Amino acid sequence: MIQTLIPAPVKAHAKARRFGYALTTLSLLLLVGGCLLAVPGFFRSHWVWAMVAWDALVILLAIFDFIQLPAPSAITVARRFEDSPVLGEATNIEIEITQDSNQILDVRVSDALHPALAPMPPSGQVRAYPRDAACVKLACVPNTRGDVQLGKVFLRYRGALKLAERWAAADLEQAIRVYPPMERSPENTQLYLLRIRQIALQKRRLRLRGLGREFESLREYQRGDEVRNIAWPATARRGKLITREFTTERSQQVWVVLDAGRLSRTAFELRKTGTAGPASFGESLSEENFSLTITQIDQSSGAAIALAQAVMQAGDKAGLLVYGQRIQQQLLPASGTAHLRQFVDALSQARAEAGEANHLSAAARLKNLQRRRGLILWITELADSARRPEVVEAVLDLARRHMIVLVVLGHPELDATAAAQPENVDQLFVATAAAEILERRRALLARLRSQGVLVVETSPGSVKADAINQYLEVKARGLV
Repeated sequence: MIQTLIPAPVKAHAKARRFGYALTTLSLLLLVGGCLLAVPGFFRSHWVWAMVAWDALVILLAIFDFIQLPAPSAITVARRFEDSPVLGEATNIEIEITQDSNQILDVRVSDALHPALAPMPPSGQVRAYPRDAACVKLACVPNTRGDVQLGKVFLRYRGALKLAERWAAADLEQAIRVYPPMERSPENTQLYLLRIRQIALQKRRLRLRGLGREFESLREYQRGDEVRNIAWPATARRGKLITREFTTERSQQVWVVLDAGRLSRTAFELRKTGTAGPASFGESLSEENFSLTITQIDQSSGAAIALAQAVMQAGDKAGLLVYGQRIQQQLLPASGTAHLRQFVDALSQARAEAGEANHLSAAARLKNLQRRRGLILWITELADSARRPEVVEAVLDLARRHMIVLVVLGHPELDATAAAQPENVDQLFVATAAAEILERRRALLARLRSQGVLVVETSPGSVKADAINQYLEVKARGLV
């Protein structure tokens, strides 16, 4: 699945840049060294002529080096992504240089990537031999989901004397999509353990003939069979009554619902050193620390992809609804690789909105789309207000017909503030306010649980694991 998300490679011939010639550091040092010959020229005049001769020789050699450099049109540049660009994970980009001249060129490559991929354009150096592809690998860590535009690739290349260099640019502009955090490899330990649990759940399923409305097989009509189950086309072909046999539905429709209202804009910083840090993010570019600021909607999107994978691997169908003040993304429940690709594309374009989300509108849309009983995994955050939050009303309305798993994102710092020992009056007011917020939150969640809603309290960093575990628990208990 991930392979299909890799951007297509692009290739183009380099073009000359305006004022695209320059002297190298070596030639400038040689010219400065020649000027030092002017010092003894204060005492003997022939040293001045030696300085002029030296600098003239350096300039002539630089001009000769200029002439020997191939035209930019003789250089072909290609950009390839080794893996799909994923938020917070190191992405490798390969720049391939092919030149048709008879010289060996030292090429400095700089890729004008979008700031969403790298704050500064990454660069590298490569030696290009005649008519032989030379590759340089660049790395970046995307910091924003969605569609971004990549720019040109700039080249600075030198010849054998290294006294002059020429500047060129290849038009490799392309639009790519940065995806939410997701597992790159199916061999990942977490997914491996997840599959083991799913296999165990599959073995525990009961297949009951004669119940449900999922087609199982055809057989001859027997006394007592319902007339509505007779397969008339098969009856006409065989010349005797044939009836359909049904089994209980083996796949359920599971909706993943994401709240993209103002609270989903809450940002937090992820830090990583070597192999430390959240499991949903890839290896760093080096062993040094780096930090990435992401929002709750970013982390929730990654959790939604992992949930969709788990749902489909368990034999169920996954649907998606992302909403703010209006419905942003909607996918009807389905399964398969193509549907998972649509899932990833839709979540890549989910955006947090500045206003409050319209939860009742989202609930109404779900009631219209999901007629029969299904499972709804709703990822949201409870806003602190004097009246009952709208999302609670929406969830209770849906809970009359569907099984609801409400994944509530919290803030560990709020618990720490409420539990802290105040040292002055200001800290006392802050701790009291935090405790009051938590108490109202507990009361709301207790009412939801009393109405049959399964509530999962988690944090943005662990929402994926907690949501998947709860889904598997629902499957194991056969609650849907």
